Amino acid sequence: MAKNNFLKRFSTVIILVLLLVIFTVSSSSFFTARNFINILRQISVLSILSVGMTFVIISGGMDLSVGSLVGLTGVICAKLIVELQVHPVLSILATLILLAIVGMFTGYLIVKLHVSAIVITLGMMTVTRGFAYILSGGIPIYDIPEDVVYIGQGYVGPIPVPVITMLVIVAIAAYLLRKTYWGRFVYAIGGNEEATRLAGVSVDRIKVALYAISGFLSGIAGITLMARVSSGAPASGTGTEMDVVTAVVIGGVSINGGKGTIFGAFVGAMIIGVLSNGLTIMNVGEYYQQVVKGTVLILAVAFDAYSNTDKIKKIKHQAKED
Repeated sequence: MAKNNFLKRFSTVIILVLLLVIFTVSSSSFFTARNFINILRQISVLSILSVGMTFVIISGGMDLSVGSLVGLTGVICAKLIVELQVHPVLSILATLILLAIVGMFTGYLIVKLHVSAIVITLGMMTVTRGFAYILSGGIPIYDIPEDVVYIGQGYVGPIPVPVITMLVIVAIAAYLLRKTYWGRFVYAIGGNEEATRLAGVSVDRIKVALYAISGFLSGIAGITLMARVSSGAPASGTGTEMDVVTAVVIGGVSINGGKGTIFGAFVGAMIIGVLSNGLTIMNVGEYYQQVVKGTVLILAVAFDAYSNTDKIKKIKHQAKED
């Protein structure tokens, strides 16, 4: 029993260590400080999005619009800075506020219409991607100022700025989720929404706030990506939502809600990053990488389902004994 609990608790870390060993043995260029910094930089956007997704999924929801919000963020921010000549700081702040409002509106629709979060966020994914193409005319917006590019390409000592941004967000989110009453309410909503509502918790407000946070973090991720590629491209973030869901579920966040941690989601993002980096170094094609990622997601969901089934059996067994 103790062995099974250990495996369930540290399964993602064990998988990450195994991948590191496999790729280190397979390629001499993998296990280097430079490559690890590169992996952290590559997963910075994914990790930031995963934090927002973790909040939402733990509460029993889902946000499939995060990828398109990344593209919309880049277009809006670049348009404000380059075409409308708004000060970069004001442009970034205005963009983040707008993205938080978009997320809030998404959460409001889910709460008030009582429609599946998957359906609403899928619709928002299409709508916001369409707006990104309309605003940009389908063409990336270039000539991003160097001060803004620094957000995605700069360094503080040997550490890339996106990595610092990622680690700060992960640390703050982990504290909020594990050390505050608000975080406990998020878990409670995902575990049993109706019971939490009957306990006097403002479930609807918290759920709307969670989607607002997801939108806000999508904005940060979008600005980071825009700065990294030096352009606001409407196609940015296409397909990213699946990588985010994969990272979160691999990280031990239950797709059914009520269980998971920010650290687990971060380790899940690391697994995705190590997989992509290692397979690329081994000259494995992108299409094959998609097969591997999809397989990993299916296995992670299957493991989550198995864990929940085992838990349900224990509860039923205890109920019979009582």
